Amino acid sequence: MDGHQLTRSETNKRIAGVCGGLAEYFGIDPILVRVAFVLLALMGPGVIAYIVLWIVMPRGTPGAVSAGLRGRASSAVRIAEDRFARGEIGAEDLAQIRADLTRS
Repeated sequence: MDGHQLTRSETNKRIAGVCGGLAEYFGIDPILVRVAFVLLALMGPGVIAYIVLWIVMPRGTPGAVSAGLRGRASSAVRIAEDRFARGEIGAEDLAQIRADLTRS
């Protein structure tokens, strides 16, 4: 594989980063993972599964951007460039968006 490891997210977390880490690993929206955990919690095993994953999953690197997030950042830059082309934002705004989204 490409060395991508399943870790708890340090950048996209609400409680411990378990759902954010799973979402980054699989390249999906973290809200979907959180909803799945809530549904599992209502059915029974969700809370236990979350706690086990919290203990088992290593902490991610603070500030590290996963491949999934990089893809979303490039999509956001493309959207900003389209808005610039339509005249909705200025050159300074576009430069600031690029700097914010491509900063590692």
